[in-house]
Amino acid sequence: MKNSHPTICTLLLLLFFSAGASAQEWAHSWPGPYLKQSGRDIAALPNGNFMATGRAIEGVYDASGFFTPNEADIFLLEITPEGDTVRSILVQNREVGSLELVSVLAPTEDNGFILAGQMEGSSGNGEEDLLAMRIDGDGDKIWETIFDFGTREDFKEARRTEDGNFVLAGYYMEEPNQRTGFAMKIDPDGNILWNLPLVWQNGRASSVLDLEELPGGDLLICGRGALANHTIEGGFLLKANTAGSLIWVKEYEEASFVDAIAAMPDGSVFLGLFSGFNFITSEYQIMKTDADGNTIWLNSYPSEDFDLSIHLKRVASDKIAFVGNSLIYSQAGLDVEDAYTYFGLIDTVGNLLSSFAHAPAESSETLFSTALGANGCLAAVGTSTDTAAGSEPRLFCTVLQCFEPLNTARPIVRGTNPGLRIFPNPSATSCFIALPEGMEPPDGKLSVFGPTGKMVLSKTVGGRRLEISMESWPPGIYQILWGIGPKAYSGRIVRR
Repeated sequence: MKNSHPTICTLLLLLFFSAGASAQEWAHSWPGPYLKQSGRDIAALPNGNFMATGRAIEGVYDASGFFTPNEADIFLLEITPEGDTVRSILVQNREVGSLELVSVLAPTEDNGFILAGQMEGSSGNGEEDLLAMRIDGDGDKIWETIFDFGTREDFKEARRTEDGNFVLAGYYMEEPNQRTGFAMKIDPDGNILWNLPLVWQNGRASSVLDLEELPGGDLLICGRGALANHTIEGGFLLKANTAGSLIWVKEYEEASFVDAIAAMPDGSVFLGLFSGFNFITSEYQIMKTDADGNTIWLNSYPSEDFDLSIHLKRVASDKIAFVGNSLIYSQAGLDVEDAYTYFGLIDTVGNLLSSFAHAPAESSETLFSTALGANGCLAAVGTSTDTAAGSEPRLFCTVLQCFEPLNTARPIVRGTNPGLRIFPNPSATSCFIALPEGMEPPDGKLSVFGPTGKMVLSKTVGGRRLEISMESWPPGIYQILWGIGPKAYSGRIVRR
């Protein structure tokens, strides 16, 4: 398979000039340690790179061409915004013959990751349990936990929260043909802080598809579920507080499911959804709601093919990018001949500013997740399969466009390097920040993020110590990041 695909020059030039962004676009695929590779999730790292994770599966084909997996492990790949490979990690299972199928990841403060997905034991009974593990930056397991809430379970989203814990969301099956969506919060050691089945009066989530943390710690969660009238399934958006209790639920009968969330600084929320999803026609739709989930407008942005999934990212204070999968059906109308990546950019009133399709002739692409990098580059990950007969799937990643970095993005702080020395701490006026002993660094960049994740200070610094004033800052906990080349030193200061 080809490892990079040509740029669609005319469309990209129009896109970059209309969006005011730096031009950068590529699409690559990578083989892995086993026969089949499938990209599942992607996260932005503080150094500007991306960490993609996926499923590495080994197995055999029988005489009829049916594939039986006999081993599945977790595959991670660090990629630069230019598409270069930095490192790869294979997290092998604890038991030969067991299938560990990663679905999502969330970076930790110590340069490691929380990984979550499914675990199927070597007994081969076909039942999956929920698997969560924490690894360090070298891929070594720190802990691993199995959660068994029912049968046929999976995690669908993972987020590190601003209090340093993690929210995992997914579904489980309690009885035949009834799935229940849930969200749970765990601490960095894997202990459950709360577990919330997503059930409300006369309604129930059957699948969680996205979640986002709001400033202050409340959560927005969306997906598909049985609505209150019990006659149809449709889309929902709900809000939960930091203690794991429901605040409100909004049901959208016009939506088959709500696939994505992008919350804005003014409190409004953009939802990626599909209505009339009937496996014959489907098109990208975006709904804007107020802070309570009430609909403001709903627009369609069709690719002219069958649109299957949509991911949203706020890429500027007034712009939202959407990335999705579009399918091309055969003339007979039932078989999928190809699948490609579709990108669009809209403003806050719903105008389509630009769009393009990445549809290479050599492969069929399926997307699972997107991430916005620390440097403003928007990346997506999934699986690419060569259209030639006998080809096997590979992990696929693409950087679609780079924007100006968002100052309100909450950083994931790397902590494998020694921490900053900050004193006095707490303080109401000023503090000194010093690099670890023995460091005589070149110039670096100091960034300070407030309690809501908003950047309050950014400056280039030299030497190994400086003083900053905090008199104008509101009380709260502030994250400090001092980046020097590929390394980052972190710490916290309490403003009294």
